[in-house]
Amino acid sequence: MYRTKAAAAVTLAGVLLAGCSSDGDGGPGTGKGSKGTGTKAPSLAELTVPPAYDGAKGWDQELDWVPESTESAMPVTTDGKTVAYITRSSDGYTVEARDIATGEVRWRGAPYQVPTVINDRPSYGYGEDHREIPQVTVVRQGGRTFVAAWAHGRQDGDALTKSQEVVQVDLYAMDASGTSVAPLHRVAVPVTARADTLKVYDGGAELVVTWEEYSDRLSASIDGATGELTEYDPVDVQIPKCHSVCTGSEVVGVTPDAPVAVHQLGGFGLVNGWSSQDVAPKDADSGRKTYGGGYVSGDIAAVGDGVFLARWKGADDLDATVWSAHDLDTGRLLASTTCGEGGTEGATNPVTSPNGRYLALDSVVLDVKSGSGLCLKGDDNRRTIGVRALTDGGVAYGETDVESGAKPVIELKVSDGKPKVLTDGTYLPAAMVKKAALFTLRQNGSGLLISVRQER
Repeated sequence: MYRTKAAAAVTLAGVLLAGCSSDGDGGPGTGKGSKGTGTKAPSLAELTVPPAYDGAKGWDQELDWVPESTESAMPVTTDGKTVAYITRSSDGYTVEARDIATGEVRWRGAPYQVPTVINDRPSYGYGEDHREIPQVTVVRQGGRTFVAAWAHGRQDGDALTKSQEVVQVDLYAMDASGTSVAPLHRVAVPVTARADTLKVYDGGAELVVTWEEYSDRLSASIDGATGELTEYDPVDVQIPKCHSVCTGSEVVGVTPDAPVAVHQLGGFGLVNGWSSQDVAPKDADSGRKTYGGGYVSGDIAAVGDGVFLARWKGADDLDATVWSAHDLDTGRLLASTTCGEGGTEGATNPVTSPNGRYLALDSVVLDVKSGSGLCLKGDDNRRTIGVRALTDGGVAYGETDVESGAKPVIELKVSDGKPKVLTDGTYLPAAMVKKAALFTLRQNGSGLLISVRQER
């Protein structure tokens, strides 16, 4: 069913000495880690932040290499306690991790090179102006947290090997220490991906890579602990209780027992395990009804740390959309609500509060403790609010779908859904972390400012 390969891995030879270090060549930083530079750390950037946070308490890190023209996600990730990002110097790219509370550099990886950016395949969307950049993603697996530094491009050949399009993944332990830390594993995932279809995210128990090749959605997963690569053939992946044609499923998540897959015509499940038909909310069509073209209700829109978000047709109203949150291992229903949010093309990671209680994807929010949900989709009179960050206490931060100009920052409590527009110029948090908010702000030209501001 699947092709499994042993990764070309680089194993940490021993425990490296811990210690504070400078901010590296990616740009100046503030915080304890800046003491190694021998120069005075710059003062905090003046930011207008939501009222719950103190603009004068926290730390900053500048990345001066991020091109203004890139459409890639920013090279920053967090597990709620540590922020990891990518710096660049003449030696290559480097992963660096800072403590949320103090800004102290916990560890810095050894410099590495990335595959050559593809910009000579216009039929696949890779034109001369194509600017992909390296990125980082957090992966939680078996009680451990890893950082995956990944980049897509062409791996150059040599006298014995041909050049190949790959996603190169370097895996680090988030709790590493020291400088010049080698990755635990380096894995090259062979792909032939159409532009803007590649996704790399935490798939539950492993890192998941998905992409579109011609009209097919393909996928692979990487075990963070061993570096083992598994490639999935959609012809062979079969979900339980599938309708008519049982082939053509895409793996979107992984559990310790088996992968979780979505069929191209709808319906999903754990391979050789639970089925979407068995876990649907009561007000959703479980998928036992088949619609025009053979489409079946039930699709996975997002996968996170042990959970997933699904969308369904309404049981009594085919024009309604029901959203639900489920346990990834068992499929058990955790929360649901009706909302006209459409979601994204293909599965992705949801917005999650640090404690995991609240999950969101654009205008839909689900509370897995109360089992309820909130819909912020607009109507004839009200604008849609897209949620971008959630606190443990159920405060959501987002933005409206204004057609032009700056998008106002919105604050609301999930419990009552009453939005409040914050002061003009307030920055929107990129994520909520332990007793703080994380901001990623584009600077003039090539640059990115990473800022953490503490709670008041």
